[in-house]
Amino acid sequence: MRVVKNINNNVSLCIDSQGREVIAFGKGIGFTRPPYEVPLTMIQRTFYNVNQAYLGVIAQIPEEIIDVSTEIVDNANQQLGDRYSANVILTLADHIQFAIKRQHEQVHLKLPLLYEVKHLYPNEMKIGLAALALINSRLSIQLPEEEAASITLHLVDYGNKEINPSSIKEKSKLTKVTEFIETQMNIKIDKTGFNYSRFATHMYYLFERIDTDKNISSENEKMFELLKVQYPKTYDCAIAIKNILNVEFNDEELLYLIIHINRLCSREDCYR
Repeated sequence: MRVVKNINNNVSLCIDSQGREVIAFGKGIGFTRPPYEVPLTMIQRTFYNVNQAYLGVIAQIPEEIIDVSTEIVDNANQQLGDRYSANVILTLADHIQFAIKRQHEQVHLKLPLLYEVKHLYPNEMKIGLAALALINSRLSIQLPEEEAASITLHLVDYGNKEINPSSIKEKSKLTKVTEFIETQMNIKIDKTGFNYSRFATHMYYLFERIDTDKNISSENEKMFELLKVQYPKTYDCAIAIKNILNVEFNDEELLYLIIHINRLCSREDCYR
């Protein structure tokens, strides 16, 4: 396997024998200046079809968190039928790392209610609860029980095909929405960062559902009303985005938009 770029001392971007890009993990494989051939015996784990936007994040996440995330996603694929790609391992690892950071810093965000998420997504919630137990045990942390609901929603978010938008129209809409959030929430968003990449992915899913007239549908009214009261500024922002896009979508879509704007803002510190 040929190393073409080192991400850190133990992770490299490689090209396999069939010419495919692959992220390879192995102790010390990133010490040698590329390009060079690395023996397969040195490679401990590989990830194919990784979004280029996630490469920078890999270098910032401890390997033990990636190990736990891999085990969680492997279990999710076994239980739910190979629904998740390698990219989900990295987005989930980032989510776990951020949750641990919040816990260490005693930053307590409003997390989704366990009952509502369990009612809406019973299969994913079982995985979320098992994931929380694994995280707390393996990483010597004690995340709150509500974090299982956050992990569940993360799996729900990414339990679809990858979105690779090429439409100029879609990119223009995303730019307009992003600029509005920056103004409305008084923040500057890092457009090159992994956090924004996650937000953009959600927006492209939303655009696709709008175009195909396939709104999310569930009995999630209680959670929507709760977040509407807890985050009035974010709710107003979501309503304004709906008007900017000049579309009609239901409260469930608004709920998810509120959640994603909150996630974006929590990283960019717009609640300071």
